[in-house]
Amino acid sequence: MYKLVTKGEGGSREELKRRMEVRKYFSLADKDGDGQITKAEWFKVLNTAGVPTTMREVDGFFKILDKDLDGKLSFSEFLGEESHIERIFRTMDKNNDGFVSKEEFHSVCPNLTAAQVDTAFSTFDTNNDGQLNYREFCTMVSKREQERLSTS
Repeated sequence: MYKLVTKGEGGSREELKRRMEVRKYFSLADKDGDGQITKAEWFKVLNTAGVPTTMREVDGFFKILDKDLDGKLSFSEFLGEESHIERIFRTMDKNNDGFVSKEEFHSVCPNLTAAQVDTAFSTFDTNNDGQLNYREFCTMVSKREQERLSTS
């Protein structure tokens, strides 16, 4: 399944055509039109299209492609491209150790006070190691995005 939607680079006519074709199928799968595919939507589309698939297989597919760990696939995730959360994490992880320290966080968000950074870390640093791993970071960004969307 993954090989059907692997990432392609460049702006060639063939690449554009492939993306448009994949977008068409993605949109068909996105039953509620929210720009993301849920596991249930993907399961239903595959089985309706005559591709016998178990929910366990769908879970495996999502485990590979759901880069922001929100349980849904955006179009870019569906294509296997880097998600916006991955880009943010990579930007913040200055020393490329796979973690974001308070110092790294504050250097990218200098408008935040030390107290605000401490609050974020005390809330989302679930293993209390003083830094955010990728999963903790995703949880924090997803929660903040949900809060922002609910207030707008």
